[in-house]
Amino acid sequence: MAHTSLYRKYRPATFDDVVGQQHIERTLRNAVADGSVAHAYLFTGPRGTGKTTTARLLAKALLCERGPSDEPDGTCEQCIEISESRHPDVSELDAASRTGVDNVREEIIGRVSFAPTRGRYKVYIIDEVHMLSTAAFNALLKTLEEPPEHVVFVLCTTHPNKVPETIQSRCQRFDFRRLSVEDIADRLRFIAEAEGFHVDRNAFTLMARHAEGGMRDAITSLEQLASFTGGEITTDDVEGMLGEVDAAQLFDAAELIARRDVAAAFRWVAAIVETGTDLTELVRELTGHVRDLFVIAAVGDATGVVDRTAEDLARLEAQAAEFGGPDRLARVLDVLGELAAEMRWSSDPRLSVEVALTRMARPRGEMTLEALAERVEALERTGLPAGQLLSPPPAAEAVAGPSAPQPGTPTAKQAEPAATPPAPAAPTPVAAPREPAAAAMRKPGALDRSAVKRDWQSVLLEIKKLKPARVQTFANVEVDIDTDGAGLVIEFPSDQAFSLQLAEESDNRELLKRALTAVFGHAPPFRYQLGRGAVRPLDPPSSPEPVTRAPRVDVAPDAPAPGPDDEPLPEYYESGTGMSEPTAPTHVADTHASPLEQLLVNGLGATIVGEHRPETDGEDKQ
Repeated sequence: MAHTSLYRKYRPATFDDVVGQQHIERTLRNAVADGSVAHAYLFTGPRGTGKTTTARLLAKALLCERGPSDEPDGTCEQCIEISESRHPDVSELDAASRTGVDNVREEIIGRVSFAPTRGRYKVYIIDEVHMLSTAAFNALLKTLEEPPEHVVFVLCTTHPNKVPETIQSRCQRFDFRRLSVEDIADRLRFIAEAEGFHVDRNAFTLMARHAEGGMRDAITSLEQLASFTGGEITTDDVEGMLGEVDAAQLFDAAELIARRDVAAAFRWVAAIVETGTDLTELVRELTGHVRDLFVIAAVGDATGVVDRTAEDLARLEAQAAEFGGPDRLARVLDVLGELAAEMRWSSDPRLSVEVALTRMARPRGEMTLEALAERVEALERTGLPAGQLLSPPPAAEAVAGPSAPQPGTPTAKQAEPAATPPAPAAPTPVAAPREPAAAAMRKPGALDRSAVKRDWQSVLLEIKKLKPARVQTFANVEVDIDTDGAGLVIEFPSDQAFSLQLAEESDNRELLKRALTAVFGHAPPFRYQLGRGAVRPLDPPSSPEPVTRAPRVDVAPDAPAPGPDDEPLPEYYESGTGMSEPTAPTHVADTHASPLEQLLVNGLGATIVGEHRPETDGEDKQ
């Protein structure tokens, strides 16, 4: 006697046995219980998800000796005959082998008007209905639209797009979903226990992943492995026969990339190659693993998005945090995509995998935009000010020239005797006391300009989360810190006075305070400004500390006055830019400062310095 396949032996006999299709099971049960069964149904979905099985369960519910019942017993003579495909009132037609219009006329149209032989309904189950020809669909159309009251059609297909719209519009459509890995693994575990198989715990997960959502494929793999191993199935058996990569190996590879451990990555590849694993399959599985990490890092709660078991999902969440965010994972996915394309023609797949792992772990050797962006992101996460990250080494300062003397130190001009004619050398300015950005950040209540400008986009995102419609009010503003460093100045463009008026409303001020608190940990005082015009007071009002202006030194009286060609050159005092001091600079009086320099002095408290250029043409410029 021929052996019955496991997928046929354990085919669901009742609605309770159906796995992963609760939305369809509940609808059909209620329709049978209420007596509102439609005359035609269209079941669509991937292979092995239960379309034909559910059609048979619907036939059992309609023809069961206890029915029509939403809970057919599955043991009566009617149910048994339906399960064995020999009930006279249930016709299962394979449209793949009966595609012509003559088959439809003979087997459906010519017999549909006859009354049921033994039951109350006649059920026509047409499998792979999309294979019917156009003429066959046209012949079926009228019968499907107005069948006799005792006829129910169930059309099953894996390609609903190939079914004409005229057919679909006359059916109730149900879309069968791919089964989750956890649902398939639980069903395989039940079958293994019933058959007396001894299977490793991780082997169920590997078989479920290999099935890609199809229960029939998973049960077939279990039966094949049981025949190969004699009922003792290990994880190594599944990896060897199905080519699947153990999830533990994928977690190990991702951990090595997150830790940037290149040496351990090379050893990991060597161990994988020794086991005979298909490297192409390895790249595909690793790409899927990193994709799950990326989704978790991007959306947080990945329920329903990442198809993993509960145990694996917890490990994925912990590992996604090690990468620091979705940006780095996106770059890893880009590298894996390039590797998958390269594996098709690579003469040395192992070398390709090793190079790709090195690129994913250490972006310093690359000059691509993605690698540079990852390095900048890593620098920003360190929390160091930009000045410390970009400051030049001590050797660069030595090359730049002698540093300016401290206040009170006599310059070369002052040290000369009175009778000596004035030398063309310019006097040395008094050094302006400046606080580095790091000190400003350590100062209580002080804000860092670069950090504020960098994190302003995060403030806008918080506003968008709270009230998406209000984010446009602050979309085009420029943000800066006040002169005392304790408050924010939010400048609207000069042509957006209406946006400023909206921002001044009390609810918008509270909205901005909440967003600032979410980003900075507290809501610093802020004020609005329209262009370079009127300034609104800080909100809430605060008493800023007295601002210490940088000392100003005018040109010495005996120094030659600058001529029309001697326009002072501004010196850029940007904290932490790493630019060296110019040689022998001279402070310029207010009368020689340009309007822009005067604005910098009055608004920011900067020190305006210039370089005095000696006369070269011998003419008296005074």
